[in-house]
Amino acid sequence: MRPLQFKKSMLATQVSLMMGLLTAMPVMAEEAPIAEGDIEVIQVKGIRGSQAKSMELKRQSAGVVDAISAEDIGKFPDTNLAESLQRITGVSIDRVNGEGSKVTVRGFGPDFNLVLLNNRTMPTAQVAGESTRSFEFANLASDAVSGVEIYKTGKADISSGGIGSTINIRTARPFDTRGLVATVGVKGHHDTNVEDGSSITPEISGIFSNTFLDDTLGFGLNASYQERDSNIKKATIDGWRQNIDGELNPNAVVVNENKNPYGNTFYARNIGFASQDTERERTNAQLVFQYAPSDTIEMTLDYTYSKLSDVSNADTWGLWFSGPGNATYAHINENGTFDYVTEVGGDYSGTMQQNASDNINKSLGFNIEWQATDNLLLSFDAHDSNANAEGKLGNYADNIFFILGALNVADKTYDATGTEIPLLGANYGTLNPNGEPHLLPEHYASLFAGVRAGRNETDVNQYQFDGRWLNENSDALSSIDFGVSFTSMETHAQGSYTGPISAGWYGNMGLWKDDVSYVGLGSDFLSDFSGGGNDMLIPYYYSYDQQAAMDKAQALYDVEYVSAPWQDDHRIKEDTTAAYVQVNIDSEFNNMPLNIVAGLRYEQTDVTASSMQKEAQQLVWLNPTEWQTVYADDFSYSHETHDYKEFLPNLDINLEVMENVMARFSYSRTITRPTLGSMRATTALTPIPKVGSRTGFAGNPALKPFSSNNIDLSLEYYYDDASYVSVGYFNKEVENFLMNTIETVKYDHLLDPYVGPAAEQARAELIANNETPSDEAVFQWLIDNGYGNADGRVPQSGADPVADWNISKPNNVEDLNINGVELAWQHWFWDTGFGFAANYTLVDGDTEYDVERVDEQFALPGMSDSANFSVFYEKDGLQGRLAYNWRDTFLSGMGQAEAGGPAPQFTEAFGQLDISVSYQLTDNLSIFAEGINILEQEKRVYGRYEEQMLLAQQNSARYSIGARYSF
Repeated sequence: MRPLQFKKSMLATQVSLMMGLLTAMPVMAEEAPIAEGDIEVIQVKGIRGSQAKSMELKRQSAGVVDAISAEDIGKFPDTNLAESLQRITGVSIDRVNGEGSKVTVRGFGPDFNLVLLNNRTMPTAQVAGESTRSFEFANLASDAVSGVEIYKTGKADISSGGIGSTINIRTARPFDTRGLVATVGVKGHHDTNVEDGSSITPEISGIFSNTFLDDTLGFGLNASYQERDSNIKKATIDGWRQNIDGELNPNAVVVNENKNPYGNTFYARNIGFASQDTERERTNAQLVFQYAPSDTIEMTLDYTYSKLSDVSNADTWGLWFSGPGNATYAHINENGTFDYVTEVGGDYSGTMQQNASDNINKSLGFNIEWQATDNLLLSFDAHDSNANAEGKLGNYADNIFFILGALNVADKTYDATGTEIPLLGANYGTLNPNGEPHLLPEHYASLFAGVRAGRNETDVNQYQFDGRWLNENSDALSSIDFGVSFTSMETHAQGSYTGPISAGWYGNMGLWKDDVSYVGLGSDFLSDFSGGGNDMLIPYYYSYDQQAAMDKAQALYDVEYVSAPWQDDHRIKEDTTAAYVQVNIDSEFNNMPLNIVAGLRYEQTDVTASSMQKEAQQLVWLNPTEWQTVYADDFSYSHETHDYKEFLPNLDINLEVMENVMARFSYSRTITRPTLGSMRATTALTPIPKVGSRTGFAGNPALKPFSSNNIDLSLEYYYDDASYVSVGYFNKEVENFLMNTIETVKYDHLLDPYVGPAAEQARAELIANNETPSDEAVFQWLIDNGYGNADGRVPQSGADPVADWNISKPNNVEDLNINGVELAWQHWFWDTGFGFAANYTLVDGDTEYDVERVDEQFALPGMSDSANFSVFYEKDGLQGRLAYNWRDTFLSGMGQAEAGGPAPQFTEAFGQLDISVSYQLTDNLSIFAEGINILEQEKRVYGRYEEQMLLAQQNSARYSIGARYSF
């Protein structure tokens, strides 16, 4: 329930807001004197109508609120909600496969923004096996969304959890628009990069609602179904290993120009390329019943369902760079980056991967509003919601991969000195005695396969009782809001990885010559980047039928490529009890209208965490490049509890300093609860303990929530029905930020054969014989000299030293200050039909990642400047919009898979241009066309320095055409 925050002369607006301002209801274009008994309702639709409604909500709200409204029933501005949100001042989005996925607001990433559906806290789930609080906007189609509100300041009557913002998604209700409403829409989507899928994929949506019995009974149904096929091409590096130059081959030629003040160095691990085809299906439905048995009671029962299915198949290929121990030549630049390296040995591998998952969300809710007296309104809301994500490749498997490749590459080189993608070259030596320019099918052998499985389920049960007392007297106190609520969230995440399952360990060269096919990359492959396209030195790969290869290997080696029993099993339960009171005051100050909202929210949260505990038994060196942690079969479960209490005040002061000029001041205290993955009640070691990447994670259920004291100032000028200009300043003092402390831990029973006496003897003999002590050579020496087992692996032995593990544990240790400025201007040029909207957000703070250091440090991922500019035209049934979104370079994450320590990820600045055009053929029928990312903006992610590429992804444009009919 929203407070009555407006002047009494705005009573009609108050009531419509209380019932859902952002639904597609008629709005008044402007206020004018109304003759007695004569009320003229002007219905405004389209872009201008949508912006007028959104602006009016912003204007009339206490605190800082932005909004997006549907242009008409079933017509939201963008197909994807996240794509619409990015056009709001201070909002940036993350994309997956070219589609809006999650949001960042005012520099605070997805975990710091609470997303509500009709004022209800929604569960989230992801198949990766780690629970999350981040809402996945790709799950929800926009057709049935009537509006979205973005609350950037805290409110006592809004659920806690969003330091960045609270985003409330509103869906259509039958009572929002009385009478019959029926629309149907069809679309055809085309991704310009599609290869194996359909060139045109369908989308169909429909809305039906009606009211009966003198508008006392309402029924509504909306549904949509969408398919999308696409392809992405990318180059990747698994990480830049830190300070491993001590392993450098003593016979290597090294040119060292390092000027890093700490002497740190960084070495690339595993450089590869990929072409991935994805098929996505999204199904949404919502059923709503409303009943008003009297003028004072209104009841709503609703059920919401969404399902997102993702299936992808990927060809990946590349060269494995083991480390400086295999190097024969290396150049270290002034940043400490090994930017040119030649290594001996290794393999050229080709991995086929299948990925498939379902994400299903269900929510059953009930709401009743009762006008108990003329000045007392009560409401009760309850919902039971579930989110479930799981793999669907059998027994919860979500990823199955199989590796073919060529072993004993003579030498290989990566060159990151002057291109956005490192240049990759290889000399195949004895594999090509006749001088063939590339690998041949008979060189291929199979290595191993692996299966990952995941399942994540989250349930939310929430009960909210709200009340509003309206003061009908003439004093300044206009209303008091109050309420209590109880929310129970329980999440269960499971995951497993089989470890490498034998496919011959490269011992069957020639077996696959009839199974692989040569694929030339062509000049367009990653041509948006220097180092791609015609610059590529290995312009091909070999593809094969993954399932046929797996069937063949399973028969040959008597193995099964099926998921393993759960190795990770984590449960977290949070029960939160809350109560609030909020006072709304309407008065004047020096003849200027003054509105004050002051509130206090109290919350108590009880946490219970339980996790599977499995003991690691030994380390095994599987082959020159692969390792495995072997776990005991038996396990136990931990059980830990924690609780915390919070008082969350808010104060909003709104002063109309001149007619249509609003000045605002807001103070609030808000919280965001710790990430669910950090609250696990266990310590887990990596199942793939490669040299330099022996890590573990210890969860901490006793973490406190992040808390922020927020100040907002803004000045807004509303000079027309859909035109305004605003400037705002915000400051957030955030406490209890998490920082992972890393401790080197030894477990006496886990020994390291890589640096054991046998391995050191192997290296000494190889050097004495003027041979490079590469991992391939050392591993083979160990096998030849009896240190391997019957399976051709090298297990740990009693003579080996104890292995070192870097164990990371989160703790509340950091505070920071974030501040910024938001500028916005929206303008329509009289009755010409032309208009524009522009905004710019500058964000700064006392947190900045020092790339020269390699110790653990604190920084806030997601913080960046952003800007949006849109131009639009709407007149005589023709509507068009051109929208550009830009985001500056930002720290996008912490951690690199193979870095072996704390390491950052930075995403380069990017901009995206979208276009849409529609025409109203008749009163009932319209046609439209849309283009997303029409400039085909690419994405590039790097490590500490720009030459340390982690991802270079070539994105494409997506076009849609369609029609919408209203009955």
